[in-house]
Amino acid sequence: MSEDEQDQSSDESSIVETSAVRRQARKWERYRTAGLVAAQLVIIGILFFQVNYLSCRRHTTWDLTQNRRFTLSETSGNYLKSLGGKVRIVMAFLGTSDLYPEVKGLLSEYDRIGGDAVTSEYLDLSRSRSRLAELKDKYQLRFGGDQIVILGETGRIKVIAAEELVTRDAGTGRVVEFKGEEILTSALLEVTEQQQRKVYLVAGGRRADELVPIAQQIQPLANAQNARLESIVLEGRQDIPEDADALFFPGNTSDLSERELDLVREYWEGQKGGLVFFLDPSAETPNIDGLLRENGVAPNRDRVLSVISLAGLKPKRISDVPVALMPGGGPTRDLPALTARLNGQTESFNVLFEDDLLLSENIRPRPLMVAGEGFWGETEFQSGEISFNPDLDTGPPDLVFTAASVERGVLGDPELSQGSSRLVVVGNPNLIAPDGNTSKVAADFTMASLNWVMNREELMGISPRRPTSFTLNISPADFGLLQSLTIFLIPGIALIIGGLVWLKRRA
Repeated sequence: MSEDEQDQSSDESSIVETSAVRRQARKWERYRTAGLVAAQLVIIGILFFQVNYLSCRRHTTWDLTQNRRFTLSETSGNYLKSLGGKVRIVMAFLGTSDLYPEVKGLLSEYDRIGGDAVTSEYLDLSRSRSRLAELKDKYQLRFGGDQIVILGETGRIKVIAAEELVTRDAGTGRVVEFKGEEILTSALLEVTEQQQRKVYLVAGGRRADELVPIAQQIQPLANAQNARLESIVLEGRQDIPEDADALFFPGNTSDLSERELDLVREYWEGQKGGLVFFLDPSAETPNIDGLLRENGVAPNRDRVLSVISLAGLKPKRISDVPVALMPGGGPTRDLPALTARLNGQTESFNVLFEDDLLLSENIRPRPLMVAGEGFWGETEFQSGEISFNPDLDTGPPDLVFTAASVERGVLGDPELSQGSSRLVVVGNPNLIAPDGNTSKVAADFTMASLNWVMNREELMGISPRRPTSFTLNISPADFGLLQSLTIFLIPGIALIIGGLVWLKRRA
């Protein structure tokens, strides 16, 4: 074989070897690519199942409605999380009902937050006839219209008609207020609690024209939490009613007699009943003050106020006190960093929350409200000209407390496992305003105080709102302008922009 033939044969074998190496490399490259794709598919599958598992077990929701009408309040949420027995909620509505979406959305929140304790069932009155007949025979129910049925584990049943959940405009029939959460939470309490709680409002010298509006404002709040408000006069009574869960003193102007004081003390210490005092600073109540002092809350018999001085003007006295709720335990546990205003006359308290003698007797006073900056407790408030006197008045550097709570346990029971007696006192009689203009913070604090002294911590917190409809009123002239903008101006602008773009491309 010639040298040329040998070189040619060598080149051919080299080409064959190179081609084989390349094929082998491409083969391994394909295997590697296939392996990477398979690994990616496995990872995607794992992530997919993990996301679905987490969304099922630890999902959350967002309420994007204008009035947040599908968001439950802290009161309802706390109650649902502490619900002992199981409850079934049956929604029997026509699918065409105007309330169907809102009620179903609200019930789904009760179902979600209640967990295993709450089960919701949604039935269409026109389609779920067999299931409705089964419930009718089992529970002796009537399904004559849109309604919600709440079935308690103890056998109690509560039926709520759909129209009880809303307030409609008398002229147009349009829904102007949705009371769904308030009604539903009250119904759940009714079927799960052993008995309705009762709060007695103690009449004691305050004028009827002020007491009646106060009672009218508290009653619906109490109804929403399965409690009832009744009035009582202690004069001449031999004991406190056995069904009393709390006594409420709404700014009484007359003091307790010695006999009445003994009744109240026995009720509070012996029966572990709850007490809530709204004090009138202008009233002489030495017996009530003595009861409070015994338990570490001493009224200072002053007036919390401030003075504003402007150049060229006479100093102005301010008696309406801005207050902040103090975090920690007691009624304000779930009302942190909220502010309110105490209108009228307010007195301050000396709260002995670090007193060793009281602690040794298992008495635990705690401040609940603190006055805003610039306010102090003035002892010489009747004087024409006033100024802060650190030797006589309550103020900086000390905080000015305008409300306090007391929890009294049994001696030798620091964990309060044997129960406790509870009271709340506010140094202002108008926290619930007689003119009806009570702020929501003040109403929530009042109900939290009543629930706390009745040992219903699960119902303390921010109460349900009542979402209302919002109407944008547009005059005929403005409506015509808006119509013209929609029909002519906006499409015209789009046409002009399109023409400019076309001309630029042509150029």
